[in-house]
Amino acid sequence: MTYTPTLRARRVARELKHLRKERKLTGDDVCRLLGWDTSKLSRMENANMRTTSGEVMELLEVYGITGPRRQEMIQLARDARKKGWWQDYTDEVKAGFSDYLALEDEAQTYRAYDVQLIPGPFQTEEYMRAIYRGARPRTEAETQRMVEVRLARKERLTSSVDSLHVIQVIEEAALRRIVGGRGTMRAQLNHLLELGDLANISIQVVPYRAGVHAAIDGPFILLTFDSYPDVLYVEHLMGCLYLEMPEETTRGSLVFDHLRASALNASDSRALIKEVARDF
Repeated sequence: MTYTPTLRARRVARELKHLRKERKLTGDDVCRLLGWDTSKLSRMENANMRTTSGEVMELLEVYGITGPRRQEMIQLARDARKKGWWQDYTDEVKAGFSDYLALEDEAQTYRAYDVQLIPGPFQTEEYMRAIYRGARPRTEAETQRMVEVRLARKERLTSSVDSLHVIQVIEEAALRRIVGGRGTMRAQLNHLLELGDLANISIQVVPYRAGVHAAIDGPFILLTFDSYPDVLYVEHLMGCLYLEMPEETTRGSLVFDHLRASALNASDSRALIKEVARDF
């Protein structure tokens, strides 16, 4: 099974690299001091392997870290090894997407734009099954596992403890594309209306009449966190991209703001979704 780091594991990796550079040590210097293979520290600092709290303690000793900062790092390393729900499904999801699930699970805000379909976290089970059956041949067992992944993603939308703050922009085409039949579409759009009533969710629709707009190049997702840099996630035919440089995420945020200006406001979006649901 491929190793997929949790967000805490990524934070440990970034912090360890920062501490080493702060001490002006090379990776070879540190590995020589600890008697490690020269590639080990590189894998740790890039979150390409599981890092134990014992290994973190050894590094903190070399870097001279004591007191509360030391305890915080050790606890973070312990928490980083806790299993995420998505790790049971790494064989089912496409390459690279388990990394996205790890990030989404710990994000504070989710801003997204979708074009062709109702977004995954907003889909009903019947709509999901219709997509998986239509996209390519799958066994019922494979379809069931993929549905389970999407249902698990939905839990943070409605959670009363750690709900995800969501701003979702959808093209009108996604509302009108028939997936699974008219009954499935009517139920899906009514479900979208129900989710839009939640305090943590805002849904806006880009109508056909909006024409060309800032995000015409395609869908994307922007995730923000409490103590980790923003991530811009973009899927394409051959895989996906994770963009974390400030200039990249800032541009993504600017495009999203312009996109929202082209979309209907939440109230008018709701009226359009109701109208399309009635048509079905």
